[in-house]
Amino acid sequence: MKLWGSSDIGVVRQENQDTYMLHELEDGALLVVCDGMGGAKGGSTASSTASHAFAEAVEQGYQKNMKPSEMADLVALAATKANAAVYQAARQDPSLSGMGTTLVCLLAQGMDAIVGNIGDSRAYLIDEEGMRQVTHDHSLVAEMVRRGELSSREASRHPNKNVITRALGVESNVSCDVFPLSLKKGQYVLLCSDGLTNEVSEPEIYYEVFQSQAPERACDTLIEIARSRGGHDNITVVLASF
Repeated sequence: MKLWGSSDIGVVRQENQDTYMLHELEDGALLVVCDGMGGAKGGSTASSTASHAFAEAVEQGYQKNMKPSEMADLVALAATKANAAVYQAARQDPSLSGMGTTLVCLLAQGMDAIVGNIGDSRAYLIDEEGMRQVTHDHSLVAEMVRRGELSSREASRHPNKNVITRALGVESNVSCDVFPLSLKKGQYVLLCSDGLTNEVSEPEIYYEVFQSQAPERACDTLIEIARSRGGHDNITVVLASF
């Protein structure tokens, strides 16, 4: 297993409120991407607090030879603890009121993995057959697409495309979606904030990760492409090769 990651402020924003982590574990790994929200101070505090609390909880509960169901339970528990950490921090500091963050993660042990998701940061599975989104966006336009009220093309241009319907740390409780993966040699899992997917198409992501034969450069190259398209948001990309 090989891990890569990179994050960039973009062209427009004054601060990078994304946080990412790559942690090697015994016979496994943990990857985390958080995209914070909540004003000048809140967004970066939320994403940093959440990612650290989440990683700490996973590392405390991680054991060798875990079953996929045990890994899923651990991801859900870690999300609960991360949510509590952000929620309590906001309650203790009025300047942080209302802050929150997305969370997308990959916990892998051997070739078994769990993807966890809250918000609209995404996880993709990439291999010779193509690229598919593992997560479901918790956003207003994604729900409209699922109900048949918008096409995917219309959603990409919708004025409310950045309105999320679920975030970590905003309320006292939050539900984390979990997706089990049985991985194969030669596959990749990519996690990213929406600063990437708002600027770079899925075929372009697929080319840089799988077809370019240079996955070690993919994160930086994809960020460069997003910046060249305007870089309207912070951009974070992490990649695991199996």
